[in-house]
Amino acid sequence: MLKNLLIILLFNITLNFVVFPVSAKSANSLAHDALLQQVSEFVQDQVNPNNTPNITVKAMPLDSRIRISHCQSELQFDMPSRQRFTRHFPIKASCFDEGASWKAYVQVRVYEYIETIVTTTHIAKGEVISSDMIETALVDRNKVRAKSTDSMSNIVGGRAMRNITRGFQVSGSDVCLVCKGDSVAIIADYNNLTIKTSGTALENGSFGQSIQVQNNSSERIVKGVIGDLRQIFIKL
Repeated sequence: MLKNLLIILLFNITLNFVVFPVSAKSANSLAHDALLQQVSEFVQDQVNPNNTPNITVKAMPLDSRIRISHCQSELQFDMPSRQRFTRHFPIKASCFDEGASWKAYVQVRVYEYIETIVTTTHIAKGEVISSDMIETALVDRNKVRAKSTDSMSNIVGGRAMRNITRGFQVSGSDVCLVCKGDSVAIIADYNNLTIKTSGTALENGSFGQSIQVQNNSSERIVKGVIGDLRQIFIKL
């Protein structure tokens, strides 16, 4: 009987040491989660008041050793001035509960995404690019190529000027909307009249670039700007 009582007593002591710390840990974890949620919402309101889908905010997890309690009063937040915004900055959260005040710093990341055109398959040099070979994707602003484009019309129908891998952000310089030797339409405005004739491209070029083209009728070489696919606009 005495042995059984000792076993029960030992079990209860062990239970006390196990259950209470786990409960405290769970409460701290819940307080962390609640804080991160409020910080995210606060920063979202500051940097993205119109709630546009291309901007997201993520509050980074706190060190589990940081102890905070649920704040009965409204949390106060302080953030860097707008002039010092970066992708990664701290938010100061303060709780002013009487007798149980605390403050914590939460690191926040702000992600801005930009629409750009990426390839859905490998494209070989010289291959004509069709609409099913590319798609519009949202890409982290800091990972967007400087010359990438978000215009399908600047790419579709053109030919790849080099081998392009799947998932690549395409720019106009990767594609010739007008390629050397292409038959093109030469379009000119003269006294409010539009004059159109056929020609042959003498250079490769992408949208908005100026290239030389030969008028097939007069064999005169002129310089014009690439507009739509295989269209050259000149000034008279």
